[in-house]
Amino acid sequence: MSLVKRTTEPQRHTEEEPVAEPERRGTASLALGAVGVAMIGCPFLPEGLPPWIRFFPFYLVVPVGIMALVCGLPDLWATRGVEGAARGRAWTGVVLGAVAVTVPTAVCLYWLVRLG
Repeated sequence: MSLVKRTTEPQRHTEEEPVAEPERRGTASLALGAVGVAMIGCPFLPEGLPPWIRFFPFYLVVPVGIMALVCGLPDLWATRGVEGAARGRAWTGVVLGAVAVTVPTAVCLYWLVRLG
């Protein structure tokens, strides 16, 4: 034990030294985009499953993809020009959301043209 009294000052953060915060931008977009792309494969599940498990999620693909785009694009715009910002999750969510919107739309248009 030391007889010298130690004093510690609380750490003060200046504007030059920003506080490190965990980067969470784009997480919702990434999750929604991944769920949307995964729901595209629901009709290909085994036939032993009930039809509502196989086909109901397919109707939600486009709305979930649109929500991924709506969540991801503002995150990308907010981090534009910020040096060192982690934009990977937002970009991945936007791309997966676009795939979740484009693929079912293209399949529906194909079937409409083919039947018509």
